[in-house]
Amino acid sequence: MRGYGPIYTVIEAYHGLRANSLVNLLATGTISMAMLIVGFFLVVFLNLQSAVGAMGERLEVSVYLKDGLTDQEKDFIFTRLKAEPGVKKAVFLPKAEALAMLKKELKGQEALMEGLGENPLPDSYEVTVDAKYADAAKMEALTKKFSKYFGVEDVSYGRQGVAVLERMLKLVTYGGIALAVLLGVTVVFIISNSVRLALYSRGQEIELMQWIGATRWFIMGPFLVEGMLVVVLGTSLSVGILAVLFHALPQEVVLFLSGPAGLDFLPTPVIAYMIGGGGALGFVGGLVSVNKFLE
Repeated sequence: MRGYGPIYTVIEAYHGLRANSLVNLLATGTISMAMLIVGFFLVVFLNLQSAVGAMGERLEVSVYLKDGLTDQEKDFIFTRLKAEPGVKKAVFLPKAEALAMLKKELKGQEALMEGLGENPLPDSYEVTVDAKYADAAKMEALTKKFSKYFGVEDVSYGRQGVAVLERMLKLVTYGGIALAVLLGVTVVFIISNSVRLALYSRGQEIELMQWIGATRWFIMGPFLVEGMLVVVLGTSLSVGILAVLFHALPQEVVLFLSGPAGLDFLPTPVIAYMIGGGGALGFVGGLVSVNKFLE
């Protein structure tokens, strides 16, 4: 219909929200709780991802050498290590320096070093691995390759730490996706029912609009905007609640997620995607309900 545009649609949607304020308030609260759970999983996922990345940046492999190797043999091992894909750098650590570092770490517990006799530690290469290899399977393959080098006695790295972080990241990722899909369907269902109630309350008005020749999209517009506004408000409220909880709780309770700079809240782009995605779900919920009503 001529003379009516987006402003009319938004105004009608606002009137619809006010006319069914109790239903829309309940819908907004329910959606807020659902999106709060999604936001919580996003915070956990992003911080875990950051922790895995930080571990990758400082991931080191200790390559222990056999006794009695010549300087040429040690240089040959060094050359092979440097040429290996995934190796950022390799630093030679003489056994005397390794013992000095151990004594420094055990300062105040010197009794543990008594009776050692000669230095029991071997020479080694401390190999820094590229962050792309911060993966349990890749690290295992790389260390197995190192262990087969001539002159290498043993190879070690933080195997358990890498595996645990990787498993946690997968669990949060797949669990978060499944939960997000479930909550997304729930949001669509809530909005569909909320808009359906609004449609029934304005049934006669809609029938009159159809009778005078109003287009389908003209009738649908306000209800679709209404559904989007309810979800956008609910999502915005959930982000606000999550921010309050995040800054109110001691970060020490989730220390295992902390990176070097501590815990991070949701970045602005992620918040924008949450609100935009919520609006899209509201649109879909309204569309489902209005299409069924007008058929």
